Amino acid sequence: MTKKEEEIPIIPVITFDELRIKVEKYVQNGEMGYAESICDICKDKDIDPVDIAKLIKGPLKDKLEAEAMELNIIKRTTTYLM
Repeated sequence: MTKKEEEIPIIPVITFDELRIKVEKYVQNGEMGYAESICDICKDKDIDPVDIAKLIKGPLKDKLEAEAMELNIIKRTTTYLM
């Protein structure tokens, strides 16, 4: 690598906090659910959903799982409370 190439910082397309805030904004406005919001953000930012999956963690992941259980996309677990 040349010195010039080393100086270029790698800037993420979206951070965890940006993703969380955008998803919550869509959901709170009643525009769409968690899964649809995440897919919409992927489309807008031209991000592969496989890549954005690494950012889905914590409360956002819990809410996405709860939505999927409510829609019978995944099996309900005993820890699910809504």
